[in-house]
Amino acid sequence: MLFNSFEFIFVFFPLVLTGYALLQRKKEMEPAGKREKMFLIGLLVMSLVFYGWLYPKCVPILLLSMAWNYILARKIMGSAESEEKFVSEAESVVDESDRVFKGTAQKEKKLLILGISLNVVLLAVFKYLHLTAPGISFFTFTQIAFLVECYRGTVLKLKPLEYGLYVSFFPKLIQGPIALPGEMLEQFEKYRLKVDWEQIFRGTFLFVLGLFKKVIIADTLGAAVDFGYANPAGLNSGEAWIIMLSYTLQLYFDFSGYCDMAMGIARVIGFELPLNFNSPYKAANIIEFWDRWHITLTKFFTKYVYIPLGGSRKGTVRTYINCLVVFFISGLWHGTGWQFLVWGMMHGVLNVFTRMWKRYKERKGFVEFMPRFISVFLTFLYVNAAWVFFRAPSVTDAIAVFKNILAFDFGRINKNLAACFNLEEFWYVIKVLRLDGWQYAQYILMVLILAFLLILIFKAKTAAEYVKTAKPSVVNMLLMTLLFVWSVLSLSGVSSFLYFNF
Repeated sequence: MLFNSFEFIFVFFPLVLTGYALLQRKKEMEPAGKREKMFLIGLLVMSLVFYGWLYPKCVPILLLSMAWNYILARKIMGSAESEEKFVSEAESVVDESDRVFKGTAQKEKKLLILGISLNVVLLAVFKYLHLTAPGISFFTFTQIAFLVECYRGTVLKLKPLEYGLYVSFFPKLIQGPIALPGEMLEQFEKYRLKVDWEQIFRGTFLFVLGLFKKVIIADTLGAAVDFGYANPAGLNSGEAWIIMLSYTLQLYFDFSGYCDMAMGIARVIGFELPLNFNSPYKAANIIEFWDRWHITLTKFFTKYVYIPLGGSRKGTVRTYINCLVVFFISGLWHGTGWQFLVWGMMHGVLNVFTRMWKRYKERKGFVEFMPRFISVFLTFLYVNAAWVFFRAPSVTDAIAVFKNILAFDFGRINKNLAACFNLEEFWYVIKVLRLDGWQYAQYILMVLILAFLLILIFKAKTAAEYVKTAKPSVVNMLLMTLLFVWSVLSLSGVSSFLYFNF
């Protein structure tokens, strides 16, 4: 099921809220916590319904994955000796990174390696044989994180209900964010049914903003991107620049829109998901970009790949190699084509050069001479270029786009490309203003929309920042209603999320 669907908005989530409201009223239920347990059980069931709505054959895969990971987690934590070790380590070790994959019990280490291997094999089989299992990367990474944290001793309790919800919680199941055990388990354990109208308002507002970002912004840009990549060799330079920029914007508004919706949904029913995007295109270098883009994936790779490889603790050269390995793995994870490896290594190589430059400046005592806005522009331009490989069907197609960009053949933009931006709602305004007869009328909305979105990503707050302090004022209520109605009226033509099949 998709968040941007009639079934979710008008059937599924209202049913979840109905159960929430009914249990909220039954305050006399005994023993204490029974209401909450009933709601969490219902939430687990509804999460499985959510996952199986479009792909019922994939539910057994999710359940099987959860079952074997739960059994392995129990075995890792099972013996009294290992429990004693975990408690001792949790109390005595300050820096948890120092105990990655360490421990005296070889049995637990072997179980951990077995668990990680099974998860990686499952993920590789589905991705590289092109089998369908939406969200398999996200629930697999979630369970790898869980096994490692059990081994490290940061997870001391293992309850089936909380574990099941940690893996399958429907707001984050298919596209993340990748919540770590410490970010979710305690929330499920200490959950209390209570109505917080301010949080409900902010969660609803955040959902609506995310829905608008996906349905109106990302899908409008997506139509232009699909048009361009249908024949990348046939683009002139201006069209190639527009297609490159459009995909950069589409991917951000699509993925961050999903994450906003996920955070909003969770907040309405009393949970907090980790932030996944923090104005990434405002980054002044590639390291900062990855601190702002898909934050939970960066955190996952840092904690479970980069640090176990040695992180920055084994010398400068080893640090650079570890960075390249992480981005190579990231490229492999995102797709099976060579273009994804090129994309990953473009980020990895620039990450290494950025670290070298920072190290050189520190050694020489240089003061940063480049204004931040220039660094932001150059980083944004580089990220745009890298996204071409991420989106192109092949390396050959990506090179064709770059050839057209560098050809400096700025002819008139294809009217069919410009028409992708001509939303009927705005085109009606152009007609009212009698501008439709102008020879350049077809290009008005394309220019205005792209310019507006660039201002939005560089100057405006993120949706999460905006709703953090938002009050249920008349202006906010009218804005939320307008965006919601506009998005719902446009639902019939929307697409699935770009990260849906990762």
